[in-house]
Amino acid sequence: MSDQQAYSEMIKRGNILAIAHKLGMDGNLFTDPGMAEFYSNHEWIVINNNEVGEVINAIPTISRADSIPWEEWFIVDGQIRHHVLFTSKHQKSNMPWKGHPGDKDHPKQVLGMLWHVHTDDNLTPFLNR
Repeated sequence: MSDQQAYSEMIKRGNILAIAHKLGMDGNLFTDPGMAEFYSNHEWIVINNNEVGEVINAIPTISRADSIPWEEWFIVDGQIRHHVLFTSKHQKSNMPWKGHPGDKDHPKQVLGMLWHVHTDDNLTPFLNR
């Protein structure tokens, strides 16, 4: 199976496009042909966050998260938010975040480590620009 096929199957299985539509996002952001090159090794999941509702998560291999971001898209106060998070501080990082073990609102694999967050006005996945 090609990277493109594997990626397409992953976002389909994860219900990513339906949730993107529900959030008011253009699903084409996630189906662009270049996405597979950068995101086929990410885990794509939707988590129902107690504070903001459904959140689309694109989680990289954690050992590479210093240069390949974890990304999340969700709604706050009627606005779509896009967080780009790395395990090392980046130029645009504006706040730290650390999830504690037992946190049910974030992916298990990101918990227990310090992340550097950037709220990105651009909804396009960070690596596909």
